[in-house]
Amino acid sequence: MQVKMKRVATYERVSSEDQRERETIRTQTEELARRLALDPDVRLVDRYVDDGVSGTIPMAERPAGKRLLEDAARGRFDEVWVYKIDRLGRDDVDPLIVWRDLERLGVRVYSVTEGVSSPFEYHIRVAMAAEERRTFLARSAAGIARAAREGRYCGGIVPLGYKVEGRKQTAKLVPSDAPIWRDWTEADLVKRIFDWLVEGWSCRKIADYLNALGVPTSYVKDNRLVARRLGERKQQTQGRWRPGRIRNLVVNPVHKGEYNYGRRSTRANREVIIAPVPALVTPETWEAAQETLAKNRIATKHGSRVNLLRSVMHCGICGLNYSGTAGRNVGWYRCNGQIVYRGKSEGRCRSKSIRSDWLEPLVWRDVERFLREPGEIIEELAAERTDTSGAAVLEAERVGIQQALADMPAQRDRVLEAFRRGYMTPIDLDRQMGAVASEEKALQSRLAELTPSEPSTEDELDADLLQEIRRRVDEGIDDVMKREIISLLVHRIDVNTEEVGGRKRATIIIHYRFPAVVSFSPDRGSSRRPA
Repeated sequence: MQVKMKRVATYERVSSEDQRERETIRTQTEELARRLALDPDVRLVDRYVDDGVSGTIPMAERPAGKRLLEDAARGRFDEVWVYKIDRLGRDDVDPLIVWRDLERLGVRVYSVTEGVSSPFEYHIRVAMAAEERRTFLARSAAGIARAAREGRYCGGIVPLGYKVEGRKQTAKLVPSDAPIWRDWTEADLVKRIFDWLVEGWSCRKIADYLNALGVPTSYVKDNRLVARRLGERKQQTQGRWRPGRIRNLVVNPVHKGEYNYGRRSTRANREVIIAPVPALVTPETWEAAQETLAKNRIATKHGSRVNLLRSVMHCGICGLNYSGTAGRNVGWYRCNGQIVYRGKSEGRCRSKSIRSDWLEPLVWRDVERFLREPGEIIEELAAERTDTSGAAVLEAERVGIQQALADMPAQRDRVLEAFRRGYMTPIDLDRQMGAVASEEKALQSRLAELTPSEPSTEDELDADLLQEIRRRVDEGIDDVMKREIISLLVHRIDVNTEEVGGRKRATIIIHYRFPAVVSFSPDRGSSRRPA
């Protein structure tokens, strides 16, 4: 009697976590090959291998896993053999979906080391694999957190300017004296980048300069490869300095002596551990560089037109800055949230754009009158400070946010109760708790914006400085100097947009650093009397 040969496919997967547990693709391959050799009634159709792919990624989204499911639908094999059930996945849901889909196609799943083939055993193994992963991650996180607090190097890409000294228990970050270009060490390069920023250079100018000199990037220096997409072969980068790369380097607090472990994590409520490391620049230099980044970001030097108000205008809807843009015959200020999906609001921001030739002369007229006739303009603005509707709206929003924050513990309790009653899986629990945490963070951020701050002595204007500004104004100044004076004397300009009868209506509130505030609507004209 002739026995029908079973067509078998094998699936193998390993991730970085598994490699730390010393379980590799080779171990799986050898055991699967040994078991196939022992059974004369099977024929290997194909091997499906996902190397370096996390078990939390759904099977249908893994390169080899996706191909396996597609071939199963074509009827290429009768059984799928795995080393262990957790190779199919290490969460509570996706391996069950894979089992269901394969069973519907008439494909049997079998574990060669566990002997699992029945649905009951399979479900138990899936739950055990998910729990083992959670336990492993919790223990690893606790150990890494302890090491990070002690100032030890905990893995990952070494920041430019540093090297790892020691191994394992004694590993730590120290300034790198390795040469990177001519007589510059890596630490020297980082210091020079900070010095250039403090001098007023932009990230683009620094990148162009380093490219012109031929200074290698950190990826070229370390011969690091990158994969553009999951499953693709890693490739070398172009080896070019980009403005974004300069910016990412400068904002890293490690260079001022603060190693922040976990700062790039996307997990909700992830603790950021700060440990001391040798500093490459002083805290004062680091802060000065951040100020240059902020100034260059909101007051770019590119283009022939100088946008006088670009550094001070803020959107009341999404909280982003307004930036200048050129129209056909006139300049405009528009919220950066209109350009891309950013800020607190979903989708593009619905704020109103403001004509620059209307608002700029108005603000400059007030500033110039303050410089020439401070007493008169202050009295005039104080008399006009009668419209409190905008403040009332903001106060109502602040009270509403406070009430929403007070309800957050109850929201968490409701989510936990649903989990205890079995209405959601652990994955759903993590997702819901993360959503609550994200909402709470956003509310706290908005509340901080709406909460009035105490007057700061930093806003007090120096009499000698004002006298010098008045002298320069009398002598005549260009638009660049006007912008600098406005950034000094105008604290911020809030643009609050509402829709009335299908039309956008903006109320603008100008906060001067001299004691006055004035609000007006572009649709009705300014409430300011002409000078």
